[in-house]
Amino acid sequence: MIEFRDVNYAIGDKQILKHVSFRIPAGEPRIIVGHSGSGKSTILRLILGLACPTSGEIIIDGQNICGLEEKRLREIRRQIGMVFQDGALFDSMTVGENVGYYLLEHTEMKLDEIEDNVRQMLGFVGISDEYLDRLPDELSGGMQRRVAIGRALLSTNPKIMLYDEPTTGLDPQMTTNIISLINRLMEHRHVTSIIVTHQIADAFKIGDRFIFIDAGEVAFDGDVNGLRDSKDPRVVEFLGPFRKSIAHVHKIDFV
Repeated sequence: MIEFRDVNYAIGDKQILKHVSFRIPAGEPRIIVGHSGSGKSTILRLILGLACPTSGEIIIDGQNICGLEEKRLREIRRQIGMVFQDGALFDSMTVGENVGYYLLEHTEMKLDEIEDNVRQMLGFVGISDEYLDRLPDELSGGMQRRVAIGRALLSTNPKIMLYDEPTTGLDPQMTTNIISLINRLMEHRHVTSIIVTHQIADAFKIGDRFIFIDAGEVAFDGDVNGLRDSKDPRVVEFLGPFRKSIAHVHKIDFV
């Protein structure tokens, strides 16, 4: 379970988040939407413990992570997988080395065992063995993100997955592939998933529970029907042409 309790966050005189509160039960997805610069990605940084709020509490599995000792914070981070918009792969390492990095550095597993685990994970995220020895810059943006998901899963076996704009900049087919993979992870591994995006059409294909952040504030927290029926002018403006079509949106089939 993840819970924000009246969280405020500021950098100097600039207020980034204002009285943000929400609760995400274990195993459920939540889509965080909003305009660029609204504070969405800051929420992910706070969940990872990369920054502490100015005030308020962030609860993960019943524990307030704000102010924890670094050792305990690292233990909590090991339950969390993070996929950045650019993939954040190591440029000088092959695909296989990227995915197996954690096992190589932090376990006593033999090299052949690590390679077997890497191959299995790449198969799960839809990357064939022919890409095992390629460098990240030889892959498309969508394939890099799939590799990044595989690395996160193999590194931490996470209970929580965080995605920062996972479909931004991808072509339609690769967008479909990434959405399918996120849905498959939620379906088969019951991973609590938080997806930050401003791609409304993509968001509707992943889940039906939304948090809308506007200028650092929670303007909406609820299901797709509540989002459609909201009279809040901030929500109405953000949804724009998608508002009338929400009722007809269905999640894509798992592949």
